[in-house]
Amino acid sequence: MPATVRIPVNGVSLAVTDHGSASRSEPRALVLAHATGFCGGVWRPLVPVLRERFRVITLDQRGHGDSDKPDSAYAWRDFVADLAGVLDTLRLRDVYAVGHSKGGAAVAGVAAHYPARIARAVLLDPVLIDPLPEGAPVPGNFLAVGARRRRLVWDSREQMIESYASRPPFDVWRRDFLEAYVESGTFLREDGSVELKCPGEIEARVYEGAARSSSIAFLAKVAIPTLIVSGGSSLTLPPARARQAVAMLRDGRLEILPGVGHFIPMEAPDEVLRLLGAFLE
Repeated sequence: MPATVRIPVNGVSLAVTDHGSASRSEPRALVLAHATGFCGGVWRPLVPVLRERFRVITLDQRGHGDSDKPDSAYAWRDFVADLAGVLDTLRLRDVYAVGHSKGGAAVAGVAAHYPARIARAVLLDPVLIDPLPEGAPVPGNFLAVGARRRRLVWDSREQMIESYASRPPFDVWRRDFLEAYVESGTFLREDGSVELKCPGEIEARVYEGAARSSSIAFLAKVAIPTLIVSGGSSLTLPPARARQAVAMLRDGRLEILPGVGHFIPMEAPDEVLRLLGAFLE
């Protein structure tokens, strides 16, 4: 059975789940970092297969899931430091790490600035932000606007699933990922309705923190083998941008998945498992 603990790092308490491994040997730890607005439970459909070869660990990043939700401190360097702090607290070194979207940027940041924590990294359509010119104002962020308008409360999880399944981006997700997200990413209110665990205001602050993250600068400092996976139809990391990114890595590889958008794990989970198996073995 998975064991969830709360780990204090950098002034917050994070919910971290150790799913263990089905292997009889001493498997390497595989850490999975989710995207903005989600939580560790969104990886649930992939865990049974990954446990066959690895000790799988997921976490709810600050502001998400069952982790603390401070009013501030959502700069992307905070997520990098949190992930490194979790690895240190668990006394893990040379782990394999997979991150999606902002989670991919966090994995790249740890690989760049916290040596020996990660041995191999997989970045699934990571958010790679160019640095702002000195003194430039932070541009408007349509994702933050959308997050603040997001509906947070639903009559039931079933109602939420059916509504999400009919509209982008969830309409191209495999059904079990949508169910995992809704079940793990909401809590039951006293009146029987459900509410998202990641408040819209916090999600918005994370998006706003991206503007000054300069996350693309992480790549030049990453010395470990790193696989970037780009969705061929992604607007976050289009193939041309992905080719520029992988060229910055010392030991980088690139896979482009035609017809797949930004939500690679949810849209193409079987392909993700194939790529992880080939790269991490």
